[in-house]
Amino acid sequence: MAVVVTDVVRDAQAATASMMGSDLSNTSPPASAQGGLDRLVDHIISAGGQCAGLQGDVSSEPDASRLVAQAVERFGRLDVLINNAAAPHGRDRSDIEDIPLEAWDRVMAVNVRGVFLMSRAAISHMRSARWGRIVNVSSAVFRYGALHRTAYAASKAAVSGFSRSLAMDVAGSGITVNAVCPGSILTARARNTTGEMLGFVDLEAGLAKRARAIPAGRHGRAAEVAATIAFLCSDAAGYITGQDLFIDGGGMPLPEFQERTSER
Repeated sequence: MAVVVTDVVRDAQAATASMMGSDLSNTSPPASAQGGLDRLVDHIISAGGQCAGLQGDVSSEPDASRLVAQAVERFGRLDVLINNAAAPHGRDRSDIEDIPLEAWDRVMAVNVRGVFLMSRAAISHMRSARWGRIVNVSSAVFRYGALHRTAYAASKAAVSGFSRSLAMDVAGSGITVNAVCPGSILTARARNTTGEMLGFVDLEAGLAKRARAIPAGRHGRAAEVAATIAFLCSDAAGYITGQDLFIDGGGMPLPEFQERTSER
């Protein structure tokens, strides 16, 4: 199996500099800032896989087309597309009166337009092969709602709606399209939210307190999301399309464990 991974920058230092220099300041670093695109490629290759790393912005039409074309040129085919890119947390995480238009637009550009552009570029290759899998990463937030998440929740609702409709368009070509909707997953971003945004000095105690509000009594693991995506990409899931699969332990943390908005 060959994998192509993409990011807007290649190395960890550039990722952090790019993030802090944007108009979406005060954000948690992207995945690339925690190791870098090239390090991820090396990790996959050292584990025995084939992998290539490509740099590009999925919200850019030329970049999205180029990324797909380069992947096909490198490996000869495109069977699976995972749309996992997401805009960084920033000024969109505010009361609606405080969200600048540019912050709203950036979230929509990456989270929604990026999914559209990458899917549109990939579909022709999958239709030619009469087989394909597209999995879009949505979020459980669009079902439950959350404080200071209007832009994010709207973008993830759009991803799920897009997925259901695209599934109808391509079902006759042997292509499935589904969305996964993670809830509270124990990632670096979740730790950042618990510590810096919710103000828990004892990070582990804060995470444990938030976990008690989840029916399963714990946060999810990234590996559990990955396993669900892997299943949706398999032949065993060939009759599953147009679905939202919630990976949330039964629900999201209750509002009292989310950051509170100030009264106006």
